[in-house]
Amino acid sequence: MKKDFHKIMFVATIVLMALLTVQTLTGFIHLKPLKGAMTLSEMPKLTYKSYVDNTFQREFEQYAKDHLGFREWALRLYNQYVWSCYHTNSNSWVLVGDDNWLYESEFVMDHYESAMYKYTNDPEVMKETFEKEALRLWKVQELLKEHDVHIFVNMIPGKDVIFPEHLPENTEYFEPDGVHAYDYYKKRFDELGINYIDNVEIFKKLKNNVDYQLFTKTGTHWSNIASDYVFDSIINYMEVLGNKNITNIAIGEKYQARTREPDDDLGQLLNLTFRIKSEPNLYADVTAIDDSTALKPYFITIGDSYYWNFVYNIPLDKIFAKHPYWYYNSTIYFDNEHTSTVELDLDQELMRADFIMLNYCTVQLYKLGNFFIAKALTHLCYDKQTIDSVAANVINGIKSNPEWYQSIVEKAQNNHVSVEEALYNDAIYVINLEPERYFEELRGEKMPVSRNKDLVKTSDNATAAPNDLQNMINFIYSDQNWLEDLKKKAEQNGITLQEQVELDARWMLEHQ
Repeated sequence: MKKDFHKIMFVATIVLMALLTVQTLTGFIHLKPLKGAMTLSEMPKLTYKSYVDNTFQREFEQYAKDHLGFREWALRLYNQYVWSCYHTNSNSWVLVGDDNWLYESEFVMDHYESAMYKYTNDPEVMKETFEKEALRLWKVQELLKEHDVHIFVNMIPGKDVIFPEHLPENTEYFEPDGVHAYDYYKKRFDELGINYIDNVEIFKKLKNNVDYQLFTKTGTHWSNIASDYVFDSIINYMEVLGNKNITNIAIGEKYQARTREPDDDLGQLLNLTFRIKSEPNLYADVTAIDDSTALKPYFITIGDSYYWNFVYNIPLDKIFAKHPYWYYNSTIYFDNEHTSTVELDLDQELMRADFIMLNYCTVQLYKLGNFFIAKALTHLCYDKQTIDSVAANVINGIKSNPEWYQSIVEKAQNNHVSVEEALYNDAIYVINLEPERYFEELRGEKMPVSRNKDLVKTSDNATAAPNDLQNMINFIYSDQNWLEDLKKKAEQNGITLQEQVELDARWMLEHQ
């Protein structure tokens, strides 16, 4: 019997090792990927040098760990063990509060001491930063308004603001309560007349007066259904702000369903074998209301991940001509032409837009705009020739600083560009970072007098000769006389006004 047991264990071990090897080499069993930001190591190259200095062995060992068969199962099983037995987790980004409510650590920090300590320990420095950004935004708002472009801030509450009663006990944050971005900006926005939607106050009022969840137990973002109602309010706000008729949405009946993405995003980051138990959440289907007289504006959103709820639920393509999403003013989504903001001609983009929304939650308001506001201010006031002349002076300053110049040379080599290009890029970067340092009239509270004349030409040309189908359709809808003629034409042809407008738009593009 003892010999049989040893044989069984030996065979089982061989089979297990064989399965592990086959899974590692082929991945024949498809496993659910682990959630969260992680970088898996690549197979190292074997060279004489890497073998001699032992780097190959170290890198190969890490590669083997990262790509071991059934790694996902093993990690989830381990995470479930420490969660179930010790009620803890290995993800430092996720903190566990009362009744297994999950919170992102940044929001807990902002609640207990203010997230300003990520940026500075001096409240006065933080206030100066907020003040400078608020003044820039006011100027950008007024300058864009001259081109019938409307910018506004959508301020979003963090989970900690609406549900502080479930927060974990503070055992980590002990700095004095600092300056909170939302508190400062709200006051200054009111004083300066900056366009904004205050969802923080709205959600506080809704908390005990709605029959749906504003935040879910295991999510960090506002709930999907809450974001539906928010977007309905955003459309109404834009209609008043721009004096335009925009396609509205209809929110259907609420129904219970299993938690959907991203309502369980923090729960998924724990990478457990079993989901954390929670009450079924409410959802509602959203549709666009047909309106042949509604314009489809060009809508740019710059902001954080709270925008994804709109993407998941709202039929954006039926509401907007285009709706590019500049994620933290860096990666671009929903734009067939660009994938990064570094590729953009900002002059052109500013003039193409009808609305620009800065979409930030309370924690991300500390970096409102992600440097977009300062750059937009520069481009609205000065043409490329003027900016380049200032950049030339900055480049001379870089060359006179040996350490700075050497860092640019190394950067050029690493990025495989010429030193001249690297110098120019750095000069433009520092100008856009702190334009008041290089353009005196941008300082203080006065509206600058200078205007980028190239923007006028771009705007005039775009109005006179729309160059794509949707622009032409919008152009037709903006001309009431033309639209009245097309209504009669549509009746004669027995088709809808929308169909007739599109037919005429296509004809114009073919023959203009």
